[in-house]
Amino acid sequence: MIRRKAALKRIDSGSSEGGSSKKLGIFGVFITFEMTKYSFVVSCRGSLSWLLLLLIMIVSCGRSKSEKAEEIISSVSAKHVPDKREGICSISTGDGINGSLLLKGETTSSAALQDMVAALKGAGYQVTDSVQVLPDTVGNPSYMGLVTLSVINLRREPAHSSELVSQAILGTPVMILKEEDGWLLVQTPDRYIAWTEGSSLVRLSPQELREWNNKPRVIFTAMNGWITELPGSDSVTGDIVAGAIVVEDGTEGNMIRILLPDGRKGYLSKSFTREFSSFSDAVGRSGDDIIYEALHFRGLPYLWGGTSPKAVDCSGFVRSVFFMNGLILSRDASLQALQGEPVDISRGYDSLRKGDLLFFGAIRETGPRVTHVAICKGGKEFIHAASRVMENSFDSTRTDYSSYRKKTLLSARRILGHENRKGIMPVKYHSWYN
Repeated sequence: MIRRKAALKRIDSGSSEGGSSKKLGIFGVFITFEMTKYSFVVSCRGSLSWLLLLLIMIVSCGRSKSEKAEEIISSVSAKHVPDKREGICSISTGDGINGSLLLKGETTSSAALQDMVAALKGAGYQVTDSVQVLPDTVGNPSYMGLVTLSVINLRREPAHSSELVSQAILGTPVMILKEEDGWLLVQTPDRYIAWTEGSSLVRLSPQELREWNNKPRVIFTAMNGWITELPGSDSVTGDIVAGAIVVEDGTEGNMIRILLPDGRKGYLSKSFTREFSSFSDAVGRSGDDIIYEALHFRGLPYLWGGTSPKAVDCSGFVRSVFFMNGLILSRDASLQALQGEPVDISRGYDSLRKGDLLFFGAIRETGPRVTHVAICKGGKEFIHAASRVMENSFDSTRTDYSSYRKKTLLSARRILGHENRKGIMPVKYHSWYN
């Protein structure tokens, strides 16, 4: 072992066994730092010894106290907002008034903030709370919104150049968390948080959203179509895709007159719509219903971030299919892999049913990492979105056999029959739709 002596003004140097030391001299005060494998000792001598030692103790205690506060904040945040894709809990500390601990930042969880303040006070802190709970329902009473276009893009950051992470469909209700330079940070019914252009939504108060929901709504069930200005007209108001929700405003023959969230009007073929109330009541549909809907997406192009009948990624495909069957699943595959009931596939594929979800990826040091999801068609067959929505098999005798998917299969989950589990929300019971 080596002993070292150093100083702001070097006093002495040497070495011996047992540890290391540093002696610093400044303004006639000598401070010796003795360091061994197990301890760190500070001693002072000189006219200002007590002052410097007190300063060192204050700095040390302050750092320890700050670290303890950060640990409490981190622990409470992880409990209430375990995934940043579905919640915000960005809170830091500063110096508050009269020596208190200042909490600053923002969160979507008022429960997290309450628990955080309580835990800090219980640990002996005086707390000054300046955290903004999102949305700001006082400063912005119109914090709900409805999508006004057939499909809108949701991005990671408020910029067109930012990554596309999801989409939302005409008539989808959202919560507006905050605004920045014409962009809105929104949360969709599946709890996903992302940025979209302000012009793609109409803003509403909760009361106005309830009034909209009380109107005779219909859901569009064809993969895509056009809203015409008049029955049989070539002039269009806009396009429309499966899952879009509009208000029925009358009928003319086999056409219905519709009202869009932003006040525009037009016509749709009645055969391509269904009363929203009967649609949302149809919870607990069968695996056959799931596969029937999934096959309508066959051949659709793959798009990272896509969650609409125009283009989809793997989890967006799954989410869209289940939504058209009255169930809201989480946005991403890694989140969907936590939902429903596990299905044992350790001995083969016999336990799999139509509508089960299959998860693929790799085993890492930290555990399984899910990167892909598919819908089981029963047994060894499945349908998923890769380069396009396609069908594949784990059966090596079939022409659609995928050795890669067989090798990377991690787990399976059953959604149907477990609709009340965490992360699975029947449309019927989601307050934003009712």
